[in-house]
Amino acid sequence: MNRFSCALLLVAVGFAGANVCTDDTGHWMFSLAEGVTDYSYGGSKLNTKYYCFEGCLNTGTALQNYKILLAGTNATMLERTRPVKDIVSLHSQAVVRDDDPNAEFCVDDTLRNDVKNALQKSTKNTCKNIVNTLVLNLNRPGWAITCIQFDEFALDGVVTDKNFCSYDAVQNGEIFTIRLAKLDMS
Repeated sequence: MNRFSCALLLVAVGFAGANVCTDDTGHWMFSLAEGVTDYSYGGSKLNTKYYCFEGCLNTGTALQNYKILLAGTNATMLERTRPVKDIVSLHSQAVVRDDDPNAEFCVDDTLRNDVKNALQKSTKNTCKNIVNTLVLNLNRPGWAITCIQFDEFALDGVVTDKNFCSYDAVQNGEIFTIRLAKLDMS
């Protein structure tokens, strides 16, 4: 990562901390993406107590933060930086090895298969259409669903838990990162 990217990342993280909801309770997960070309959110309504999303196509950024109601106590929480080329490479290798790269951070097999099947029903490759398709097909009240299409990099928090799913869909050479989480509305 060059100096400019590092500086931009620090500014973005500072901006995210100042403008996206969080408090000292529960398990908060975040995502910041650069080079955003499309985004959408759905499921539960935005509420600064547990679910926030800000996106701007003019600046090519999207920020999200939400409080997750974890299903278990053994969840592993990580932060990761993901350039788009690494995501494409991972998915290309998975096709050769016949495995699912989404299994690591979308551990619920049923949810992961439901997302995959819903994406196959999606009629357009846009985040709005993907989120609407997921909302209609998954029937998961109390869940946040977001989609971000980007062509640079993302910095995000992930967790290995049944109530969280980070799913990358590569369709026609475009990356759509879909995140689903059961919200802790307490």
